[in-house]
Amino acid sequence: MKWTSVDLQKYEQAKEYVDTVVVPLAPFQIGALDASAKQADQYDVLMLLSRELEKELMGRVMLTPMYTYITSAEKSEEAERLNTWTAHFKEQPFEHVLYISFDPAWRKVASQLEGEFIWLPSIPLKDADPAAVKSMVRDQTMQTAELMKSFW
Repeated sequence: MKWTSVDLQKYEQAKEYVDTVVVPLAPFQIGALDASAKQADQYDVLMLLSRELEKELMGRVMLTPMYTYITSAEKSEEAERLNTWTAHFKEQPFEHVLYISFDPAWRKVASQLEGEFIWLPSIPLKDADPAAVKSMVRDQTMQTAELMKSFW
């Protein structure tokens, strides 16, 4: 289920089965063109991958809106904010809170998170064939879904 009015109504009726919330984490900056463009591409891929995960695990997972943060932000402070999110989700009650990101900087503070963190290797988009990108996203979706199931 996604953060839409239609899916939220479905969630209300099936909340005893939806025990996992997935929060995509995406860095944001405007500055050096190459770095900003790379992050913009990763944002798009993370959005696509998140939606594919939600489809793959429908009925068990709620996908939140993207959590976006400034690249240079102190990750320990961001972890505190995310722990506030985790506390909110646990009150709903979601049993599992999973954070996913291409940003390897989160790995250093993952132990501070009260939810589980899944780091994903980024998918290169530059000059990639759309069919190849679709295939890579699908492969990564299936691998990530299997990893997510291990938390259940």
